[in-house]
Order: sequence, then structure tokens, then C-alpha cells
Amino acid sequence: MPVKQKRLIMPNAQIRIRKTKGFTMIELMVVVAIIGILMVIAVPNFARMQSQARVRAGAQEIAQDFRQTRERALGLSGRFTITSPDNRHYQVLHPDGQTRLYRLGQATGGNVSFGKSGVVVGTPPEANGPIPGNGWDFNLGSLIMESRGASSKGVAYITDNRENYAIGVNPLGKVQVYQFINGVWTTK
Repeated sequence: MPVKQKRLIMPNAQIRIRKTKGFTMIELMVVVAIIGILMVIAVPNFARMQSQARVRAGAQEIAQDFRQTRERALGLSGRFTITSPDNRHYQVLHPDGQTRLYRLGQATGGNVSFGKSGVVVGTPPEANGPIPGNGWDFNLGSLIMESRGASSKGVAYITDNRENYAIGVNPLGKVQVYQFINGVWTTK
């Protein structure tokens, strides 16, 4: 009689399974497609946010320059005059006759200029009248910071052709930044 052989079952640890390493071409194409879709959505929004940040930073930069000029007028007991020779620059005339020229949006870059874009109604409380074409609404075209802290009243309007901001100065020399949102000038 033939002898039956017993078949040994190997434990799972010893069974050899062929493992593959890496990704298939289809998996890679799906991932690349998903990344592409996300980029198409994200890039325009990022560019818009960057543009908004530039004009907002430009407004804050001008407000800070106005505040520092007022502090210099107080500290030096002199009269400082700020004017705008064109829609991209403003200059500060010191009591000793020196003039310093600033480029609008110097630190932020971008397409920032004095003026307004679109339909802008109303004005901030410091305004002397309707928004002028050059965006510089100060009596006799100059912002004057007096030696005792007082100043001429007015507003400098800036835009990047999408967003509108205003930097208002009251007769006491207080500087305030406004943004035109939903038909209203709101403080920032």
C-alpha cells in the first residue's frame, strides 16, 4: 500500500508574495490633475488678495508718513508742507527748505495711484468737497502740519483701480484711514 504523504502548510510569514513598489501611471496622472485644478482655483484668488494687500499697505504707509511729519513739526517747532506733484508721488517740504520726495506705494509696489476708481459716492468726514480728479483734497493743494500739532483739513484718496482708500487728516492733525466698502467709507 502506498504511503500518503502529509502536506505541510507553511506559516503566513514564509509565504512569498510579490510586492510592488511605487505608483502606477494612472495614480500619478490623477494626482497631477487634482493639483492642476487646485492651482486654477487658488492662483487668481491669491493674486487678488495680493493686490488688495498692496493698496491697503500703501494707505497705511501714507498715513504713517503723515503722522511722522506731524511729530517732526511738533518736535522741531516748525511748519511742514506736504504736496502731491503728480498721481504717483508726494513730497514733504521741511522748515529749513529741504524737500523729500516719496513714491506712492514705495514699500508695497503695485499699481497704486492718487485718485479713485469706479463709482465712489460720499466722502470721509475730513473732506473739503467732492473727490477731486487728482485724489488730493487739501486746501490750496497742500497738507500743512503746524508747529503746535494743528494741520489743514483734507483727504488723500488712493486706488489700485479696484479698491479705494482715503487718508483723512482733521484740523487737530489726527490721521485716519478709510476704505470704500459697499457704498460707504469705513475706518480701517
